[in-house]
Amino acid sequence: MAHFKPPGQCPVCGEWVAKGQAACDECGACDQSGWKNPDAASSHDGLDLPEDEFDYDAFIAREFGGKQGHASGQTHGLWFWVSLVLLVILLLGFAMPLLRA
Repeated sequence: MAHFKPPGQCPVCGEWVAKGQAACDECGACDQSGWKNPDAASSHDGLDLPEDEFDYDAFIAREFGGKQGHASGQTHGLWFWVSLVLLVILLLGFAMPLLRA
């Protein structure tokens, strides 16, 4: 690890660290956590992340199936009729006082 004493440039991100500061304001590197050697390999090299792009459509098809199921269509129809009945009740509620007058 490279030893660094402010003021000067942060060896991690290159931002200026002012006199009297114990850590870099930009990246948070400090003497206690260890100033990283800028020539060393990144600490994120061993994360084992996939190299290919994420295919959202393939993920959805794999997780939820290619098409919506029959039950989903029934639910849609049910909500249509529930909203229609509620709309009629609401309209009758507003129309009743007008019809009585």
